[in-house]
Amino acid sequence: MRTAIILFLGLLLTAGPALAANELIVTEIMYNSTEATDVEWIELYNNSGTTLDLTGWYVLDNDLTHVKAYLSGTMAPGAVMVLAGTQSLFTAKYPGVTNYFPVFFQQLTPTNWSLGNGGDMVQVFNAANQLVFGVTFTDTAPWPTAPDGGGPSLQLISNFCPDMAAAACWTVGAMNGTPGLPDGAIPTLPSTWGMVKNIYR
Repeated sequence: MRTAIILFLGLLLTAGPALAANELIVTEIMYNSTEATDVEWIELYNNSGTTLDLTGWYVLDNDLTHVKAYLSGTMAPGAVMVLAGTQSLFTAKYPGVTNYFPVFFQQLTPTNWSLGNGGDMVQVFNAANQLVFGVTFTDTAPWPTAPDGGGPSLQLISNFCPDMAAAACWTVGAMNGTPGLPDGAIPTLPSTWGMVKNIYR
């Protein structure tokens, strides 16, 4: 019996780092909107079972020399927040959305950054500079092509996807996207993000 307990504890300790992965995930990306000047944004979801203190956490694109877009505050389990590119453009297009971070990646100084219209990478790091989530998307198959200037967002199918960095886990979102929704917890049963967001419309 003692041996079994030791083995079980060993498995828990071994699994610890893996359980921390994907605790803050990207669920929707608007990288090429229909406007002449893109209204870009990234939606983040607390996929863990605990409240996250985001002090020191940051988001970057594929260039690690770019200025880090530092997050702030706390996020309860199931909470959704938006990291927008430019505040004025975002609030003008989505005046009803208020759950966005007070940092804007296209307004960072001295070097801002934007998401590439042909594809890019979105990376989320914790305060220890550890990569928590990363996805590299493109505007060609097998990735959905409609989000490249056609109006829809690029949307994660489900937070239950086995590999959230794979193209198979992403789909065409709603026209103009649905940044900041849903505000509540994701249902405990697997479902598509489209189904979930329709509940909150």
